[in-house]
Amino acid sequence: MAEITLGSKKTVKTLKVHIGDGTYSIPLSGSLTISELRALKNGDDDGFTFFEKYIPKEVIDTLTMDEFNQLTAAWKKASEDQAGVELGE
Repeated sequence: MAEITLGSKKTVKTLKVHIGDGTYSIPLSGSLTISELRALKNGDDDGFTFFEKYIPKEVIDTLTMDEFNQLTAAWKKASEDQAGVELGE
C-alpha cells in the first residue's frame, strides 16, 4: 500500500534579496500555501502585498518600478527553477 504524510516539518526554499543594507528572504512558490498561491494567480494580490509580507513596506517604497520588476522576475525564475516547471502551467 502506498502512503504519504503531509504537513510535517517544512523546508522553506527562499530567494535572498539584498536591498540597501538589508537582506530579506522570500519563499519561493513551492513553499507557499495553496491560498497564497491562488491569490497571486487569481490577481487577488497585486504583488506588492505579497512582497510586503517579507520586505518592509518602507523598503519596497524606495524601489523604482524597474527594480520591483527585477525582483518579481528573479522570484518567478527562482520559483520555476526550483519547481522545474513554469508558473502558470
